Amino acid sequence: MARKRRGRKHRSLAEALIESDWRVSLVLALAIWLSVRFLLPSMAGDSPLLRTMVIALQGNVWIPVSVLSLIACLSLLRAARNAPGRVSLPEIRASRTPKADLPGVAAMDSKVSAGRDPVAPRTEPTVSDPPPPAVPSSGPAEWSLELIQNIEWKRFEDVCQRYYALKGMRSSTTPLGADGGIDIRLFQEDGSDRVTTVVQCKAWGDRLVGVKPVRELLGVKVHEKADKAFFMTSGGYTEEARAFASANGITLMGGDMLLMMFRRLPADLCSALLAFATAGDYRTPTCPSCGVRMTARKGKGEGRAFWGCVRYPRCRQTLPMRSA
Repeated sequence: MARKRRGRKHRSLAEALIESDWRVSLVLALAIWLSVRFLLPSMAGDSPLLRTMVIALQGNVWIPVSVLSLIACLSLLRAARNAPGRVSLPEIRASRTPKADLPGVAAMDSKVSAGRDPVAPRTEPTVSDPPPPAVPSSGPAEWSLELIQNIEWKRFEDVCQRYYALKGMRSSTTPLGADGGIDIRLFQEDGSDRVTTVVQCKAWGDRLVGVKPVRELLGVKVHEKADKAFFMTSGGYTEEARAFASANGITLMGGDMLLMMFRRLPADLCSALLAFATAGDYRTPTCPSCGVRMTARKGKGEGRAFWGCVRYPRCRQTLPMRSA
């Protein structure tokens, strides 16, 4: 939830211009046109060869001018998309920090190692990884709807995956960046790589999920030939989304249902999942591009506060800040 340039050492000229101010490309386009139209003819003088070359350049000057104008438009769109308060990847895509670094893992992993999750991880470390010693959590003492709605999007996805692991299901999560409509894949119990269920997670506070993300999940389900599709959110769903999900066999889980599911776990696993969810700073969102904690920033003038990547300007990812 910038983006995928991590690890690249060089950028093309077009990429550099797109990431720069849009006026740069526009000025370059104007300078090229003026040079070919007025400057070069005066420099050519009476030389037939030079005048022939100038005429040829004048006939093709529209090509670089058009390309630079298009780059200026792309740069302007990029600046508008990354303006304060706008979200480049609004929902999601989580940073993939190892889950074993969080408190409360040891208690859950002891259950999983007893035979519930025997398969090694696929995309990233899962609950079968050797955990560090458990650290007592200083967070909330019990699950609540308010807590679920306050968990930042990356931790929310990790909690959802951890829940399925505690239920004895093998799973993997998608990497950083656009998730393609799903966040978690659940696999066949016989140890094969067949995906049985696709899961989408939305940590949108108390907001309602509309029908569009549910339609996208249906498309992914069909594409991956999965038997089931689950949609998990911290808030709720619109009536249109519920009707569409019911007609297409998609299971919707809102914040109230998640609260009930977590509370129904055995007491020790419920407590361990709570410790995992609330370890450290579980409210500050993770940068969907870099996988690091974001920082609060103030918009220009009277602009609204928003979350920005600490690696700015190398990463210009932003997320909106929920109202208090």
